[in-house]
Amino acid sequence: MLIFDIFQYFLYHIVHYRMENGESKEEIYKQYKDRHATLERRIRMLLKKSYLTEDEEREIKDLKKKKLYYKDLMESLSNSSQRKEKL
Repeated sequence: MLIFDIFQYFLYHIVHYRMENGESKEEIYKQYKDRHATLERRIRMLLKKSYLTEDEEREIKDLKKKKLYYKDLMESLSNSSQRKEKL
């Protein structure tokens, strides 16, 4: 649970920092969504191959981790917006 709390804290501050520098939540969310989609396309491209080298398998693992990271960022941004709407 502590790791999750630290991660949420980190994500919050990334978004907060970007917003302080003039970016809107919508712009930030769109950038994260675009990056997530780019990673997904690369994963699909690699998985279409009939054989993957060790480097390609490692790349897929890394891409999946990055994709999850961007999904977490999008979710964190969404959740912070929903919390503010409830107040």
